Amino acid sequence: MYKSIRAQQRLAELKNDFISNMTHELKTPVTTVGVAIEALKNFNGIENKALTEEYLTIAQNELNRLSLLTDKILKTAIFENKGVDFQPETVHLDQIIDQVLSSMKLVFEKNKAVVSFEKLGSHFELRGSQVHLTNVIYNLLDNALKYSRENAVIQVRLHEVGHELKLTVTDNGIGIATEYKKKIFEKFFRVPSGDVHNSKGYGLGLSYVDSVIKAHHGKLEVESEIGKGSTFTIVLNKS
Repeated sequence: MYKSIRAQQRLAELKNDFISNMTHELKTPVTTVGVAIEALKNFNGIENKALTEEYLTIAQNELNRLSLLTDKILKTAIFENKGVDFQPETVHLDQIIDQVLSSMKLVFEKNKAVVSFEKLGSHFELRGSQVHLTNVIYNLLDNALKYSRENAVIQVRLHEVGHELKLTVTDNGIGIATEYKKKIFEKFFRVPSGDVHNSKGYGLGLSYVDSVIKAHHGKLEVESEIGKGSTFTIVLNKS
């Protein structure tokens, strides 16, 4: 009976954390659309056709992402043993990064963050999931911004190394203590707020990223030092 009660409690916790995380994921594109509309209203963007088109494109991209999230991500069995499931397709990782950076442009500007993107190579195609890899990039950039202090500097690098693609996201944020580096990829784990930060979250973003990279038979690593920032590295096979 005790085991049955504990199992039911665990299922309830999983359900509540899943709902909380999805709420967070769905709020991100909504927030970006709100920022775009606010910029149009406050900075006379309506009078500038080019600026209006840029902001409306950002809003449209985020609404498209919101649709993809509701249609596909919510149907993904993230918490099942089989992990993330998808039908492989040809995706261009550099284009995904460009799209995400474009969509998050207003959020970066609002937070006065400096973001750079460096590419080394010429072929950035791989077989994978457009939706899941897009959300991986969003998660990493969102974390880099969330856990940075004022005047955030975020560097994104994509290198073609033989038959592999190496992606790194580096920030100058608060960093992660050595004892937590492996735990941050566990479901529901959050670095204790008393030691590091008070940012809101549900401890599922990096677990999701880890699941997606494993489903793509890739590697995910983190290097970090308290007070000096973090670097997340992803290595994916192109075939």
